[in-house]
Amino acid sequence: MKLLVDFILVGGVIVIAILLLLLIKSKKKQLSQKILIVFFAFLGCVILCFYALLHDILWLFRTCFIPNDITVLVVGPLLLLYIKSLFLKEENLVKNALPHFIPAALYIVFIAVPTLLYGMFNIDRLSYILSDFIYFFIRIGDLHLIFYLIISLRLLSKYRRLMKSNYSNLTRYDFNWIRAMLQGALCVISIDVMLKIYESFYGDFDWNADFVSVITMVILVSYLGYYGVNQSKVLLPDFVLEEAQFTTNKPKDNALPSFKKEEFEILKSKLELILATNRPYLDEDLTLGKLANQISTTDKKLSMLLNQYMKTTFYDLINTYRINIVKEKMQSDLYDNYSLFGIACECGFKSRTSFNRIFKKETGLSPSVYKKQFL
Repeated sequence: MKLLVDFILVGGVIVIAILLLLLIKSKKKQLSQKILIVFFAFLGCVILCFYALLHDILWLFRTCFIPNDITVLVVGPLLLLYIKSLFLKEENLVKNALPHFIPAALYIVFIAVPTLLYGMFNIDRLSYILSDFIYFFIRIGDLHLIFYLIISLRLLSKYRRLMKSNYSNLTRYDFNWIRAMLQGALCVISIDVMLKIYESFYGDFDWNADFVSVITMVILVSYLGYYGVNQSKVLLPDFVLEEAQFTTNKPKDNALPSFKKEEFEILKSKLELILATNRPYLDEDLTLGKLANQISTTDKKLSMLLNQYMKTTFYDLINTYRINIVKEKMQSDLYDNYSLFGIACECGFKSRTSFNRIFKKETGLSPSVYKKQFL
């Protein structure tokens, strides 16, 4: 059993070292990449700390003790800051996030450092400090992380919805890796909480239950490492959303004034004419701003037209047109030698997964089934 645990921990250290190397070697590091470096560094310290505990390596244990001890209080705010850094301007993001790290700072001062000193020098006076604070922080640590993970998942979901108002393809911003990371972290911490609840009712296990949580974390990191390399634009973000900064304001459902309706009706006619004649949706990198320029309006006014007047989103509108042209090309003899995804690429799609999902949403069938039944 010890050999298996040792193998898993060493594997975890290697995976994190590879991820850190990929992140550090990037020449132009954005804030999101720097946050990931800190995040994986903390996870690496946790694994090294448990490796030292397994093999009684005292100096390594003491070196990694404080980072390991505060990880549960640091990871949540880090992930929340990471998500914000992908969508928002970097200015003042770190400064505004500093209050979220106050619990970790308090833990270092009142628990982690005194505990380390007590272990090194057996200072009995420190036991009074520890007894006052350690119970409180241990109890709230897991709940603190769970709270931040839930908030981060909700924030990610909100930003993904807002992106549909500006981009016709989301493959460039494929955040499945981030969602998997947040959901996986939630599973790991939930396992840790369940083990602690079990021990509080039935007594401690004969073995260190924390190893279960760490092993689960290593499995998650290994999966994320493999998946993240394939999703390198997420693992190593080299973009910010330059064309639009998102706001949290939702479109109002209030009735539009009559003069607005007339203006929007004219704008709608221009939009439909451009879509029918110029077929801008065939551009896989089409954005709200590009389309607004083609109909001689602003992206703000076009967004209002789509969201408030036409009750749709830019993403849904453009992909509806793309699906219609895909169905046309399926029936054309000119595309007999094309694969279904090849036709999709000709019509502005960039991802097989998103094409299949959108096609099924529009038609109720997968592309292959649709072709067999109707063509």
